[in-house]
Amino acid sequence: MKRKQFSSVWFSLLVLLGGCQDGQEQVNELQPVNVKTMTVVRGTPSDGGRYSGTVEEQNGTPLSFSVAGTVQAVHVRLGQRVAAGQLIATLDDASLRNSHVAAQAALKQAEDAYRRMKELHDKGSLPDIKWVEVQSQVEQARSVEQIAAKNLRDCRLYAPYDGVIAAKNVEVGQNVVPGLSVAQLVSTSVLNVKIAVPETEIASVAVGQSAYITVQALGNRSFKGSVVEKGVVANPLSRSYEVKLRVQEACADLMPGMVTEVRFCPAAEAEEGCVIPARIVQLDERNQSFVWMVTHGKAHKAVIQPGEYTADGVTVLSGLSAGDEVIVEGQQKVCNGTPVILEDEDKK
Repeated sequence: MKRKQFSSVWFSLLVLLGGCQDGQEQVNELQPVNVKTMTVVRGTPSDGGRYSGTVEEQNGTPLSFSVAGTVQAVHVRLGQRVAAGQLIATLDDASLRNSHVAAQAALKQAEDAYRRMKELHDKGSLPDIKWVEVQSQVEQARSVEQIAAKNLRDCRLYAPYDGVIAAKNVEVGQNVVPGLSVAQLVSTSVLNVKIAVPETEIASVAVGQSAYITVQALGNRSFKGSVVEKGVVANPLSRSYEVKLRVQEACADLMPGMVTEVRFCPAAEAEEGCVIPARIVQLDERNQSFVWMVTHGKAHKAVIQPGEYTADGVTVLSGLSAGDEVIVEGQQKVCNGTPVILEDEDKK
């Protein structure tokens, strides 16, 4: 009789404990989170954005004399191609030539005095202080002669590299001062195109990225190009970033100042995969890229291999399949196993 009573009590305790555990599990259950999802589809990003650009020379130099004078001759024409070392313009050098002749005479006189005084110094007839003064006079005369010779040479202006005369700013008889631009020399062997990319799209542009460059002035002729510079400071007014592309195999007809349309390479040349918004891709503690996907009403972490980033998003090379549901809003509130409630599901 006592054994039966003990068994009944033990059974009641087990039932009570089981009920308590069930209640505790219910308390610890994860609360559902409202999220928005999209259905993954297989494909490639659409064509990149189109941007208006301007052709620029890689090297452009305003040529100027380093001495003042009167222009005696201009030896080039606007648009003329010149070679490195070719004469561009000359100044009237009469005054500077006379200065050089006078400097040469002063140097010769100082050197003659030096030779005479040296004989006296070697014999001990000339004090050391006087000998030092003679040496200084020779050095000063030599420096003056070298400066006069350089000024005379600087009356002739030469091209520093191969290029095209883009501007001619002086005429014969005009007085010029040092630094005044006589002509603008540009190198057209390497041409760039400058575009402005909005801040909302700059993340999709990368150095080395390929693009097509179309020039309407040349009958919509297209050239291939690649990004060589990507600005990091936005224009305070337009909120856009400066990007430069190098034109590949530029022709002689393509000239600085021409307006272009830049289009980044189309989908046919992009990696094929699943395209998802770049903003939903996160990094875990192992530096792995992942997204949150929904399976049977719960959130689950999916490690992915991202490919190219474009204006349309990022191409996922592995980790997702067509038909998967990925969370595009509310992903910051979930963890593995979190129940989710779908809102306004965006089917693509």
